[in-house]
Amino acid sequence: MADTTTTDAFLSGQGIPVDLTKIETALAALWGPAAEREGGPDLEHPSVTRVTLANLLVMDLGETPPKTDDVLDTVVARYPCRAIVVRRDDSLGRKVSAEISALCHLPAPGMPQVCSERILLKAGREGFDLIPGAVRPLLEADLPLVLWWMGDPRVALPLFRELSGEANRAVLDLPDPSDDPEEVLAALDLSVNPFGRDLAWFGITRWRELTAQFFDPVGEESILDGIRSVTIVAEAARAGSPPRVSAWFAAWLAGQLGWTPKSIVKVAPVKAVATFVGARGEITVTILTEPEAGAVPAYLSSVSITATNREGSDTSFHLVRLVDQVSVEVSCPGHCQLPRMVQAAEFTVPDRVSAALESAREDPPYRKALPNMIWLLFGGAPS
Repeated sequence: MADTTTTDAFLSGQGIPVDLTKIETALAALWGPAAEREGGPDLEHPSVTRVTLANLLVMDLGETPPKTDDVLDTVVARYPCRAIVVRRDDSLGRKVSAEISALCHLPAPGMPQVCSERILLKAGREGFDLIPGAVRPLLEADLPLVLWWMGDPRVALPLFRELSGEANRAVLDLPDPSDDPEEVLAALDLSVNPFGRDLAWFGITRWRELTAQFFDPVGEESILDGIRSVTIVAEAARAGSPPRVSAWFAAWLAGQLGWTPKSIVKVAPVKAVATFVGARGEITVTILTEPEAGAVPAYLSSVSITATNREGSDTSFHLVRLVDQVSVEVSCPGHCQLPRMVQAAEFTVPDRVSAALESAREDPPYRKALPNMIWLLFGGAPS
């Protein structure tokens, strides 16, 4: 039976060290007193409701200090789950240690406090092969397993492939921008997990929605075949390869519209120009990157599309981010040409992870876009 002090520490998110083989026993001992508390659902003595919709396995094996805690708190508040976080601790050697804590939030005043579990496993580099055996007994039965892998998978490639193969879905959080094709290809190989997604893909969610709305009116979809050029501007922490969020947007358009890659030229560290072939000729896609120290992860700041309709008239469509809103401008016969503002806050990392958890398991647009994205970045295709 856990004492009140230990239970309070557990509910406050403080890690409680436990033996790896006794995690479930310790959790049961801590949840019991928490659920039996009296006093009603108020801010001082809230009753506790434990909710678990999935198993979320967070692999953070990098050498830098962990950056997942704040993100995880937000994600679990939106999508309650059993979070199993695995971090690297070289001082442990061939050993895995464990801590348990609760992630709790109050959905609204007067509502019961909703809590999920966080199990922190630490392993030394020599103990990476012990991780699957430590994780499997901790998975809640009959619930999906979502893998959130942070960083370069080549840090532990056999482990990445093993866990990806067992997960119902994998979310791949790579450094951005990256100049290393092998890193990206290893992570995005759909033969390892056909339901894997790059986290940057979810950074274009709002942009995909707003772009698609340009062509929603009946008859306007014919303009898609007349697209001549696309300009994509993104903000990123440093110049280099185009940020994946830019490549994903261009790749999504190409995949949905059946464009064939032709050539790509890197004009400058902050500019790349790609040429595709569509139904009515060539399309030029220009990707511009504006350095911005705080743009981590990188995000889109504007998209412009020009086209010629079947009557030969020029048309243009513009989306420009202004803080939490996007300016929408259209110059096209048959459209309202008055500019308007749309509330569309940028997807932060918690937003992107939450979207990945809540999205459909099958994602045909992602599959269509992936070969184009790889080609845009590296001139190759996934193996």
